Amino acid sequence: MKEILLITGKDCHLCSEARFLISNIQNKDYKFKEVDIYSKRDYVDKYWDKIPVILNKDYDLLWPFNSEDIKDFLIRDIEEI
Repeated sequence: MKEILLITGKDCHLCSEARFLISNIQNKDYKFKEVDIYSKRDYVDKYWDKIPVILNKDYDLLWPFNSEDIKDFLIRDIEEI
């Protein structure tokens, strides 16, 4: 199972929406791990004004996104393998 990061922040209502979208996607190949933006300085520097962010390897999906965008993001990962 491949781990995909969901970068969030405390009291972030958009992050709650992102969690909801992710929870509705059925995919056995991926596990979403939520990470606070302040857990890593690089996240703060790059994404402080863009959360929620879905991150995998060297590419990211910035808010706003919807379920289809997330699915396309996951498909992109499969195509690059």
